[in-house]
Amino acid sequence: MIYILALLAGIFGAVAGFFLGIGLGSLLVPVFGISSFEGGSGYFAGAIGLLIGLLGLIAGIVLVLRYKGGQRGFGAIAGRSAAVLAAIAALVFAAIQVRLATQESFSGGNINPQMHFEIRLPAGLAEPQRKAIDFEMQAGSQRSSGLLKDDWLRRDGERLVLSGSVPLYTRTSQRILVTTLPGQPKLLFSVGLAATPKASDRFGAWQRVTFVDDGKADSQPRRPSDAENFEIRVHVPDWTRPPAPVN
Repeated sequence: MIYILALLAGIFGAVAGFFLGIGLGSLLVPVFGISSFEGGSGYFAGAIGLLIGLLGLIAGIVLVLRYKGGQRGFGAIAGRSAAVLAAIAALVFAAIQVRLATQESFSGGNINPQMHFEIRLPAGLAEPQRKAIDFEMQAGSQRSSGLLKDDWLRRDGERLVLSGSVPLYTRTSQRILVTTLPGQPKLLFSVGLAATPKASDRFGAWQRVTFVDDGKADSQPRRPSDAENFEIRVHVPDWTRPPAPVN
């Protein structure tokens, strides 16, 4: 129980100390003549807030251990304070991980995952013109366009295979890759990826197109017929690795 009290006291001391430090830093800004240019005064006040917050964290823990826990020796207080600080660090780390796992969007920049896909056409279908092919990933409220690769077309026996990629900006398990081919209804592939996809350098199993849309005003997407044997397979390379250097 004493450790829980120490933990709560440390958190309270850190929060109170931070806001106290912000106020103190704001008062010291004109004293030291710190300019607000490019946020200099704000950074100074924030630094003072963090410093006082750290002192408040340690003070809250030590005071509880000394006056509620009956600890007197420096070694005993230091050891138990370290244990409480480790518990607080673990809680903060867990909270960050939960936040990262539940936020809708990835962090952006160069760390957005890229879904690589191959679409296998039915046997006997003519080679489509590249400029007439279009891809759109629908993921929640997010829409993103896909691109064909340089080596975008190959043959798998009697069937043509298109290769491309599309960025994933949104954490959701409800993703649909809408594919437009000349002379064909729109293809709606329900992509079976987790909200945070598992990284892999190998394609998964082929999945048949989920729905097709004839594009008529009075029609709804329907299940594909036996002849509409369009298939997709995907994989998501590890987007957390730094890109390979370019020679």
